Amino acid sequence: KAVSPAKAVSPSKPVAPTKPVTSAKSAGPLVKVWKVEQSSNWGKSTVKACDVGIRIESNTGSVFVAKPPEWTVVVYRPGQKLASKNPYSRFITKYPHNTRIEKFNYRYAKIKMAGALARQYVLPVNRRLDPNDGFGHTFQAKLEVPFVRDQVITIADDSIKLPLQVKEIWRLYFEFPLVEQVPLEYYMLLGSGEKRYQFQTTAQKYVSVPVSEFDFPAGLNYSAEFMQMIYGKKLEDAADLFFSP
Repeated sequence: KAVSPAKAVSPSKPVAPTKPVTSAKSAGPLVKVWKVEQSSNWGKSTVKACDVGIRIESNTGSVFVAKPPEWTVVVYRPGQKLASKNPYSRFITKYPHNTRIEKFNYRYAKIKMAGALARQYVLPVNRRLDPNDGFGHTFQAKLEVPFVRDQVITIADDSIKLPLQVKEIWRLYFEFPLVEQVPLEYYMLLGSGEKRYQFQTTAQKYVSVPVSEFDFPAGLNYSAEFMQMIYGKKLEDAADLFFSP
């Protein structure tokens, strides 16, 4: 059943992507990026996204970067030689639950998420959630089978322009099912009234950063697994349990 949209928020003029410019006070060219602070099951992350790449810094110590033309995904930890590398074509197959927005037959409300233009969907569920059903893996480690009233999903508005590859890498990093959409918030409203969050956006703004932020150190040893680099060695076993199929 479709959900009626809330009162629409009048869109403001989006900030257009800019090409790198040289600053006299910097060591190299700067580029304007969309900087988004997010909190998720992965911990707290800072995402920087624009035409020239995507960078995700996690509070676990990992740095995740990809840039054109190949969009190869590299995850490393500063000060370590061990790293993970995945071709774009392989990385975009890492999450099996993929839905195109055209098939997502729900109405949405135009809202603002941390000040950014966004689209929010409310999906009635009204059942106990199977741990193997989409975002059900959120509860897998806790062996819960909660009764879920609604799923609430918020994505970036189409007026926020980013390369398709950036959107795909971003949403797959957070294991988000909507193809070519930027995830801003996802939570389940349980029967008890509790909101169980998969991720949230806590802040966002446009800033200028050195274009070199989308590079990665030379001489890395790409023999590590993706999850090992995201969580670090001490949390690797916990990560394997949490994200096991």
